[in-house]
Amino acid sequence: MSHQHFAFWRNNRRLTSLVVGVAFLMTAVPAFAQFKPRDRKPASGNSRAGGSRGCSSSGIPLMQLAPQAFIGKTASTRPMLAWYMSSSQNVRFRLFEFDSATTLKQINKVKEIPTIVGINKLKLPFDYPELTVGKTYLWQIVIDCEKDTIINHAEFTVINPQSLPKNQFTSITESVNYYAQNELWYEAFEEALKATTNGKLGQTGASLVKDLAQSEMLTGSDVDIKNIQQRIEYLQKIASERI
Repeated sequence: MSHQHFAFWRNNRRLTSLVVGVAFLMTAVPAFAQFKPRDRKPASGNSRAGGSRGCSSSGIPLMQLAPQAFIGKTASTRPMLAWYMSSSQNVRFRLFEFDSATTLKQINKVKEIPTIVGINKLKLPFDYPELTVGKTYLWQIVIDCEKDTIINHAEFTVINPQSLPKNQFTSITESVNYYAQNELWYEAFEEALKATTNGKLGQTGASLVKDLAQSEMLTGSDVDIKNIQQRIEYLQKIASERI
């Protein structure tokens, strides 16, 4: 091989390697979905955002990682519920069904749950009945502090899963994108947390929590706006502590 041919072959090989490397980087960077629900029906007064507090004056308080200012959506009759704790202590979980727009009926009895510092998850246990498509529910997390009892509420509606197009996923990113685009917060967040362990949020989960904060920014009455803004600040702090 002549010197010119060898130089051409070597440069061409470098160019090919560069193109392949750039292509790999482009495909390796995950494209996170954005949770931007269009249908944000305001939550009832039962779960209107209250002042966020914890069992100490420092740190991030108990925070439900789900829509609070508006009614979330799930297509699951046993959704996964998640919340953030800055201390490890037992919490009390309650689930209610809306009998009407203003009346609630408790489902099953109170369940006491041990927690960890960070992200806590609860798949609706089998000692609770399956949820009903078309119904709206409220889930509640309660912790006892030295001088106070802290209560957090969030509401969601169960939609018909048959209204969604059939889809098969090849990655967590793909499934998160699909559920986020279909406004299914509970499924999107459950999928995102599959990529991490030990109470961590992970990069995909952090991206979703940032979107959740943005989605609550423009909802709520003037009375609620201060509490909602405080909740948004805490959500953004949780997202920044993803690792």
